[in-house]
Amino acid sequence: MKTKLIVLFALAQMASNPSGRVFHALVDEFLAWHFQMSPVEATQIGVHDHDGRFGRYSLQSLDETAAQVQQFRVRLSQIDPGTLSAEDEIDFAILQEALDRMLFETTELQEITWNPMAVAQEVGFGIMLLVSQDFAPVEDRLPNLISRLQDVARALEEARETLQEATEVHTRTAVRQTRGALNLVSEGMYALLPTLDAEQEAHLRQAASRATAALESHATWLEETLLPEARRDFRLGERLYFRKLALTLREDITPEEILRRAHSELARTQQQMFALALPLYAQANAGSAASTHGDSLMTIRWALDQIAEDHVGRNEVLSNVTGTIEELEAFIREEDILTLDPRHPLEVRLMPEFQRGVSIASLEAPGPLEKGLKTFYNVSPIPEDWSEERAESFLREYNNISVKILSIHEALPGHYVQLYHANRHPSVLRAVFSSGVMVEGWAHYCETMLIQAGYGGGDPRYELVQKKWYLRGIANAIIDQGIHAHGMTEEEAIRLMVDETFQERSEAELKWVRAQLTSAQLSTYFVGTTLMWQLRSDMEAREGDRFNLRRFHEAVLAHGSPPIRHLRKVLL
Repeated sequence: MKTKLIVLFALAQMASNPSGRVFHALVDEFLAWHFQMSPVEATQIGVHDHDGRFGRYSLQSLDETAAQVQQFRVRLSQIDPGTLSAEDEIDFAILQEALDRMLFETTELQEITWNPMAVAQEVGFGIMLLVSQDFAPVEDRLPNLISRLQDVARALEEARETLQEATEVHTRTAVRQTRGALNLVSEGMYALLPTLDAEQEAHLRQAASRATAALESHATWLEETLLPEARRDFRLGERLYFRKLALTLREDITPEEILRRAHSELARTQQQMFALALPLYAQANAGSAASTHGDSLMTIRWALDQIAEDHVGRNEVLSNVTGTIEELEAFIREEDILTLDPRHPLEVRLMPEFQRGVSIASLEAPGPLEKGLKTFYNVSPIPEDWSEERAESFLREYNNISVKILSIHEALPGHYVQLYHANRHPSVLRAVFSSGVMVEGWAHYCETMLIQAGYGGGDPRYELVQKKWYLRGIANAIIDQGIHAHGMTEEEAIRLMVDETFQERSEAELKWVRAQLTSAQLSTYFVGTTLMWQLRSDMEAREGDRFNLRRFHEAVLAHGSPPIRHLRKVLL
């Protein structure tokens, strides 16, 4: 009832506010254009007018997009944000930042000219959404699925013509993801066949055959033609990186401040971990004590090594993750952390092949306009070609306690809960251009918050592992900026991750690859968690004895996923 009253009040305000009406009309026009230009994103959001095709990947499309963005920017500049409601003023800033980001991407970054992963991921994702998301009966989705399969060849050909140069790491990953999309097209969609009649099945098989041939040809071209010539530096360089970082974070924080805070937090967290590890070490080693920084790191490493020995086998990763969900859900309810909604089903599954190669786990939530669809908690299996030594290193990193922290972040009460709360907000604009800092900051905050609330029963090993995960976020920010703006080498990055933040070498090697592939995103974890904790601290100071944890959490989650600086204005 409260949400309904808020929406009605906002509508009444808009009716009496001419600037509000103009702004909402502009937002509607912009979103309609954006979904037309980005049909796969539209499908994910829950707009199904463009399900039968992929986007455009030509140089001409970059120019046309930039021109249209400029027009929207001019029209937006004619609206005075001070005349809008508080909620609309937030959306005004979000639209302004989105237009700035799109202009940067089309005129300066121009990623489709050098990153072959962009189209490989979109093809796989665009097909998977129509196969696995039951937003409509199969017979209603089928014509668009067939049409989109028929558009695969055009999309890939256009992408090849646009690619002017490439990096080796992006090309190698694109080969794997293209082959993953190939497997999805050639095998994954045939779960639909029992629901189809003979004519429908024939049309689907014909379209899938054409898409399969196009994907096979594209994978061969990537491997045999593009890869041998892939000599572009994967580093963005200081100018492009700093601009992308600012447009990604959308918070009032400089790169220099991020690094200063990260190094300070690195030292502080190591000291806290040493205090936790020392009693465990002393008990097993006749009271030995550390006297140098190296000794402190050795003590922490020893304790973490004991924890790492408790892990599952290489074929039990998925079942291990699944087992943590009920445990977390029960704890959240018992401790009144926040209100959970049983109407949003969560399914743990193996990560689709075309998405592998970047991270160990991800959450795939239905779009804000979809109702009653599953959320998928994707877990990447250990690759079959990994040696036993490399697999053991991976399993030690994701030991039985570490998997619980991972599931806090990705599922409960992290991304899974945050996203279904966010999808209730009426602003589609906030859903389309959500803040990665808020989304990752909330999930990272939850790791610490749940341990502080008593998850793990006070076992110091849980706090040690949680702080190790916090160190991962700190290291993410350091290597992200170090690699793309300051020339950090692979050896330097891995040394930081292994020696100073206690990651297994296999994890550090994967993160090195991810850092090359996803500039600016890795900084969102550390920036987000520090801003989220600052917000909570300020709320506690303001409310004193009246502060209530569940009420704070639900207030944070009630506004979609805007930059945290906007949440501060709303809540404080």
